[in-house]
Amino acid sequence: MHLQAVCHIFAYITISKTIMASRRHLKRDISYVIGDIFTECLIYKELVPGTDQEEADKIIADLLRIDNDFTARISHTEPGNSKQYYRQLTKDFQASMSDVIDRLVKLKK
Repeated sequence: MHLQAVCHIFAYITISKTIMASRRHLKRDISYVIGDIFTECLIYKELVPGTDQEEADKIIADLLRIDNDFTARISHTEPGNSKQYYRQLTKDFQASMSDVIDRLVKLKK
């Protein structure tokens, strides 16, 4: 499993200094992270014997929901202190991805 590569990409978005540079870059970074974790989940589901298929399907559904959620949140920024808004968005994304990665690691029955 290439979980180290996924964690490396996750760390990239965590420490990225360009996160406030543009919404387009933020959306792209989030999509890359979610796409990589999605791919890892599919590979694990299809190729690793003894994988919990139902849990893998739940993780995939959650990843799609998270992607839609955060894309919508980025597109519709709340008025006011945008810097604080994006900091909170980043923290929420990190928490969501940590949960998903923990669940992905525990997929094998």
